[in-house]
Amino acid sequence: MIKNGKDYDKETLTADVCIVGSGPAGITIAWELINKDPSLRVIILDGSRDTGNATDYWKQNWPNKVWLYDGLSDGLFTHNEPNFLILPNNQYPNGVRERERTYGGTSAHWGGQSRPLDPITFEGVPGYDGWPVTYDEMAPYYSRAADLCRLDGDNFTAEYWAGKTDGEVPHLTGFNAEMYQFIAHENLNFATRTFGEDNITIGDSPVLVIRNASLLLVNHTDGSVDSLQIASMSDDGDPPSKQTEFTVKATSYVLAMGAVANARQMLLSNIKNDNIGRHFMCHPLVANYLDNQGNPIFVSGEYLSAGESRLMSGNITPPPNNGVTVQGRFIPNAEVTRENDIGRCWFWAGTGGNGFYFEQSPNPNSRITLTDTTDPVFGQKQTHIHWEFNEHDEKTYNTVIALFEKAIQKINPAASLTSISWDELKSRVVVNGHHMGTTRMSTSAENGVVDKNLCSHDLDNLYVAGSSVWPSAGISNPTFSIIAFSIRLADYLNKAI
Repeated sequence: MIKNGKDYDKETLTADVCIVGSGPAGITIAWELINKDPSLRVIILDGSRDTGNATDYWKQNWPNKVWLYDGLSDGLFTHNEPNFLILPNNQYPNGVRERERTYGGTSAHWGGQSRPLDPITFEGVPGYDGWPVTYDEMAPYYSRAADLCRLDGDNFTAEYWAGKTDGEVPHLTGFNAEMYQFIAHENLNFATRTFGEDNITIGDSPVLVIRNASLLLVNHTDGSVDSLQIASMSDDGDPPSKQTEFTVKATSYVLAMGAVANARQMLLSNIKNDNIGRHFMCHPLVANYLDNQGNPIFVSGEYLSAGESRLMSGNITPPPNNGVTVQGRFIPNAEVTRENDIGRCWFWAGTGGNGFYFEQSPNPNSRITLTDTTDPVFGQKQTHIHWEFNEHDEKTYNTVIALFEKAIQKINPAASLTSISWDELKSRVVVNGHHMGTTRMSTSAENGVVDKNLCSHDLDNLYVAGSSVWPSAGISNPTFSIIAFSIRLADYLNKAI
């Protein structure tokens, strides 16, 4: 059932669980909660206004972003993405859409690229504590996430897909060929797709979705959340004005708004933990790595056989033809990663060129704080985001480029890799839409913001979902793991309520 925030004024709504955010994290949690217990009262709060044009999320999304997501982006953003907080990046043909304020969140635009985090990711990175959960603990949730996303099971090895596609497993010294599954198009948008037989937010669904419902404050006393203060926007005006204000009281509350908004909201709500907003991470992206003849690396059979290229250079639709496709990436193996004390990366070879991104190290100086300026709708302090690299990032980049070139030369001694220097990279690298950190998971409040169950160290009934809780970035696209962790959180909440 979908309602509009304008329908509530000076009212107090009650729920067992109130989820703020309608992206893959929020909707997954809601579905898992009611699928197990349909009697639960679950509310999803979505901050976007319904323009009546459900097929064009951009028209819904854009004005909301300008008014409510703007702020100050500096550090690496100053030159590369000065409007990071509101605009898609313009260095790539279709833009890299970063943040959304639309029903369905980033599932409205993602490509469905799915693969679990690697076991080595859960070890963390040198100088920081590891994850308080292990890969083995997460394995059953990855299987459930694969079922939820209607993938071809939790199969992500090159050996499995070589057998399914008449391909060959590529061999590159020091690297693994790791496979991604891509979710079928009709299952991408979590706001419109079906779960089981139904869409969980319309018709007779027990989930109450309130659109045009912006979270203003998390009200808390004595280590617990008392309520959420919510406001709606008027339909007209540039900018619109605050239309109504109401309260939600629940047993448990979940922030699922993305790494930037999760941190900003906790700061606005005066939650005292110095780790909130710190350790912003992403997968820094650069494009078009060429060989010394100007050809995209690995597309040419000069480097890989036809069978090997089949797995690595294009989206393959394996049998059965259910819309799921697969594609490979070259990633440094765990031994090379540990031996060289580096983060990981992947190299991608596609028909339109090549891409490369690497694992950024957690850095407390890459952080989100609040500005002195305020948004024009609700008058709240805006976001200040600062992004910078550290020496470990430079070491990761230079080392993996050298390892990749050396591996290529074992196949073709005359080959060389055309890459850019670290300084040049810093002048053009972009975030790539994968926002992580800012509310990191840890064993104690001294080192992070939430515990292993994603509960705030400071407020005993406030939970945080999404990749903002990642202690380290890993190298896999985050959304599939966000879904797996959201299933796990829903299981925990079902037991806790």
